[in-house]
Amino acid sequence: MELYSLSFVLLVTVGLVLYYTVLRRCQWLCLLAISLVFFAASGGQGIFFLFFTALTVWGGGLWLARLDADCAARRKAPGITKDEKKAVKAKTQRRKKGVVALVLVTNFLVLGYFKYWSYFVRLLAGAVAATAPSALGLVMPLGISFYTFQAIGYLIDCFRGRHPAEKNPARFLLFISFFPQLIQGPINRYGAMEPQLTAAHSWEWERTKRALFVILFGAMKKYAIANLTAPTIAAILDRNDPTLAGSMALLAILLYSLQQYADFSGGIDMVLGVAQLFGIEMMPNFRQPYFSTSLGDFWRRWHISLGAWMRDYLFYPFALTKPMQRFGKWATGHWGKHFGRVLPAAVANLLVFAVVGIWHGPQAHYLVWGLYNGMVIALADLLEPAFKKMNTALHIPTESRTWHIFRILRTFVIVNIGWYFDRVGLSLGAAYLRNTFVSFRPEALPAEAPAAFAAVTGPAWGIVAISTVLVFIHSLIAELGREPYTEVQRLPLALRWGLYYLVMFLVTLSFICVTETSGFLYANF
Repeated sequence: MELYSLSFVLLVTVGLVLYYTVLRRCQWLCLLAISLVFFAASGGQGIFFLFFTALTVWGGGLWLARLDADCAARRKAPGITKDEKKAVKAKTQRRKKGVVALVLVTNFLVLGYFKYWSYFVRLLAGAVAATAPSALGLVMPLGISFYTFQAIGYLIDCFRGRHPAEKNPARFLLFISFFPQLIQGPINRYGAMEPQLTAAHSWEWERTKRALFVILFGAMKKYAIANLTAPTIAAILDRNDPTLAGSMALLAILLYSLQQYADFSGGIDMVLGVAQLFGIEMMPNFRQPYFSTSLGDFWRRWHISLGAWMRDYLFYPFALTKPMQRFGKWATGHWGKHFGRVLPAAVANLLVFAVVGIWHGPQAHYLVWGLYNGMVIALADLLEPAFKKMNTALHIPTESRTWHIFRILRTFVIVNIGWYFDRVGLSLGAAYLRNTFVSFRPEALPAEAPAAFAAVTGPAWGIVAISTVLVFIHSLIAELGREPYTEVQRLPLALRWGLYYLVMFLVTLSFICVTETSGFLYANF
């Protein structure tokens, strides 16, 4: 069910009417019904696996709660000694870790089967082809990566005592199946979502206007930029030609950086807006990433919910293990405090980005892309004192606006080098990147670019250009600390509605420039 489809609009419209009128006393049940209808309409066979994740993780949370309650009761028993209390607590912790490990392994095996097993079947030359999901008539469930990570985050938070276990299975099912987040996230947290999902909400005109503004702007990014640039990018990069001119490769990668941001952030804007219509504020996923001044800053602004998940449930647990702490002390003794502090974090970063790469897919180029990002961030942290000394020696005004802009441009270049491996295979990506530096051949642009741009018809590139300017202005306003919606509301009435109609016109016109609309890129992950 596409977000622009009549069926989705009808589902949301009917759902909103019921939500704020006849079902206003049981709004969370209304949301659950809408979510399950949406999931069923978008690939109903996967609903079994959604229920499986909900049941196992919900049950795991209750199991942890029972272990905690039993531990507390035994520690309060009359006559128990201090050492016995410690022994009871230690035994309970071991059992709780076993529960978490069991639930994690079970659900990650399901996720891995759908995301990776078919790839390994091909590597095995079809020896076990009958076990692949496609051979069994199975399609990857909608949003399985997102709802699995979200559910596992809930279980780990239960283990850590950050919130009590949810006793109502239907309410937990709503938490992981809330329909706006199923397509491509964000990966929400139980502590932030549960109070909203179960609270009573009244319809507010101001909130509705804000939500429609977010949806409209997101639709422009997705349909008037991402969908219109995709055919040209494919026409250039999907030739599988290692001799492709570096100028053409660079053109395609720059377009891809625009497409991927517009596609992912546009989709996120749309689902955030839909959630806001129901009074639900989901976790933000983007914060002007192309204004970042370092690669680390970029990943704190891009796919924020995944980065936060990796930080809380992988980076810190790994970096704070006893072996890593011993490694940090060893590094301090041999190379000083800076290396002792940074090296464990650098290793943890490499692990995180390796996992992020694999999360995108099992192909080697995703792993290389992930490790590239991890290596750049690790080296930047390790060499920070050297960079500061160099800046001082060269009298670089590091607080100036010029240096700030330079850092933004430098980060943009570093990010785009990574996109070579994110978009195409490993060997071909390496060939395209090499050609960009050693076989640029600018004469190829006037000779080959027109045919690639002709992959879309009509006023497509005019639509892309206008929409990109609007996105840049929107991002600049937000980067300056002002809210775009508020700034638009301050415009004169005629100008404000002229802007609204322009965006609607751009979105509508975009559908005639391509033969078919493409799905969201991150829905594949």
